Amino acid sequence: MRWFRLLTALSLLLAAPLPTLAAGGTSARLLLPTDAARPGETILAGIELTMKPGWHTYWRNGGDSGAPTTVEWTLPAGLTAGTLRWPAPERLDEDGLITYVYHHRTLLLVPISIAPSTPPGPINLSAKIKWLECEKSCVPGGTTVQARLTLGNASQPSTNANLLKTAESQLPKPLTADIAQAAWDGPPTGDERPLVIRWRTDAAAGTPEFFADSSTTLEIPTTTDVLPQADGTVTLRKKVKRLEASWPNEVSGVLALLNSKHTAVLAFEGKLTLADGPTPPRNVAAATHPKDPAAETEGGVTVPRLSLGKALFLALIGGLILNIMPCVLPVIALKILGFVRQSGSRPAEIRKLGLIYGLGVWFSFLALAAVVIAVQKATGAASWGMQFGNPVFLVAMTSLVILVSLSLFGVFEIMVTGRAMDAAGDLASKEGPAGAFFNGMLAVALATPCTAPFLAPALGYAFTAPNDATIVIIFSAVAFGLASPYVVLSWQPAWLKFLPKPGAWMEHFKIAMGFPMLATAIWLYTLAADRLGPGGPLWLGLFLVGLALSAWVWGEFAQRGRRRPGTATAVAIVLLAVFYTYTLEKELDWRNARPEPSSAASGTHPTRTGGIEWQAWSPAALASARTTGRPVLVDFTAEWCLTCKLNERSSLAIDSVREKLRSINAITLKGDHTATPPAITAELKRFGRAGVPLVLVYPRDSSKAPIVLPEVLTPGIVMEALDKAAL
Repeated sequence: MRWFRLLTALSLLLAAPLPTLAAGGTSARLLLPTDAARPGETILAGIELTMKPGWHTYWRNGGDSGAPTTVEWTLPAGLTAGTLRWPAPERLDEDGLITYVYHHRTLLLVPISIAPSTPPGPINLSAKIKWLECEKSCVPGGTTVQARLTLGNASQPSTNANLLKTAESQLPKPLTADIAQAAWDGPPTGDERPLVIRWRTDAAAGTPEFFADSSTTLEIPTTTDVLPQADGTVTLRKKVKRLEASWPNEVSGVLALLNSKHTAVLAFEGKLTLADGPTPPRNVAAATHPKDPAAETEGGVTVPRLSLGKALFLALIGGLILNIMPCVLPVIALKILGFVRQSGSRPAEIRKLGLIYGLGVWFSFLALAAVVIAVQKATGAASWGMQFGNPVFLVAMTSLVILVSLSLFGVFEIMVTGRAMDAAGDLASKEGPAGAFFNGMLAVALATPCTAPFLAPALGYAFTAPNDATIVIIFSAVAFGLASPYVVLSWQPAWLKFLPKPGAWMEHFKIAMGFPMLATAIWLYTLAADRLGPGGPLWLGLFLVGLALSAWVWGEFAQRGRRRPGTATAVAIVLLAVFYTYTLEKELDWRNARPEPSSAASGTHPTRTGGIEWQAWSPAALASARTTGRPVLVDFTAEWCLTCKLNERSSLAIDSVREKLRSINAITLKGDHTATPPAITAELKRFGRAGVPLVLVYPRDSSKAPIVLPEVLTPGIVMEALDKAAL
């Protein structure tokens, strides 16, 4: 059926007359970039096809049906037309047939060479164009287009120059072996054989597709199996059929990422050599380098391999250092206040509360480990702090920390009855077992945006572990490090004598601690609002106002009020329900929020931060930068990563580093991990990291490995790496 439709379309196209406008209404123009040109020049002309809404024409390979547009030139002596250059097509799936088409408007570009001996003067260029256009039915169309060009001593741009230049910039880029590799996926079965293309790209940025060129040696189907990998690549698989006696050694076409409208947002065009062997290994570069006992090669990068014992030690030390990271400090202050309150209690009670706090920390890390294992099994791409890319988590955490702040300010208090409003918000100030356990959980929840020194390699070991048990063990070690100071202190009550005696100052201290907690809430609010789209700041802000109002009504009139506490409780619940339903559910649809990738993650726009012009990181951008012979600085960061922000302010966006980057002519790339795109997660894993920050300095010599900087930077560390890269 497919071949019948194709032959029918071709016969209609070849037999048709050439009206100026087809029944579908497609029109054609010949556009020249110059009104005047010099002999010896080559100009890039354009064949513009404009289709009516709903109609389409076809790419050079129509797919399961259709026929390509053809151009037959009539040129004066001395002028030669080159091969048509086609923009990446759209993928159209109708009634089970997949075709490669253009809608609305397309520009087919063609280079026209002018021989140096061509005499000056006005000349006419003419082309006979045929196309097939389809909507529900297909009709052939065609016309003859003309343009006039003057040959002389100088070039003169035409009014279409910018249009043609833009069209040229949107053509597919060259497809090279460092971008994708092709291979046979096993031996043939008769005349059929599976073909795979392994492409290093971000599958989250679009739908990968391979538009194969028409071939006399292979029948390549339009259906494609796409298999995302954990290492930031995708594998495209097609089952092809041989049309000749021997199997070909290359395949050509366009490799593209398609958006929701099936239009290409990124495209590469060229030929791929077919390796005569099995599927390329999951790590192509690793397969060509022998392993040594102390290191593993990941995608061409040699990463030191930790032993389990060393990973556990680093996890313990990293968890211990987390206690002084800015993410956790508000909770730590509350814990110190709790110890002051407990200093007069029985030693057995203090020890019990210390252990319960440790259990809260451990329980939370076990929950994190379970999430990591589940994500690894489902997608193969998990990372430290990945929950901070989830709008639902951010809204919930922002609301929770707001309630904690309000409880510290005394807006509402914990009640023995433990009613719904105080169950989450005021647990942090409760002195009993529930408060201790919740403090442990809150400390872990706020710790995940921070990566402490020594913690990154340990987490990298866990996130690349071959079994689930290793992840649980490493996370348990981090939990022990985070909780150990308080557990030890609770088992040494004599040390509590160094703390101030309980007194009236504690109430003032508790209120004061509400301010750093409120600052944490504002930070979380900015992250959450950014993930909820354009209306996020307004509607999330209004919801938090409603949440605070409900808490105040409940605390003032239900907890402390003497008249009609039940009515006050009902009012607080109604207020909260109204604000929640209108702002989060109706206006934001927060549980279904799907934030767009940021520019740095999607590779669309450069950004300027701290006086440094950052280009968006992508595997292709990095590969291109390394071919220039210039040093390259790569900063993998995230909006929710406080350590990243501190590194930027202290060691990257400073005058000395900016001047050094200029003096060595370095290229700067930024990878935004805010929404945890899989390509960046895979790149972090290549360097043995479970999350950001990760700063790399690539030497001028592209044969040399990158310099991996530590998690916490100093200006001296960055300057030394840049000096080495410039050699």
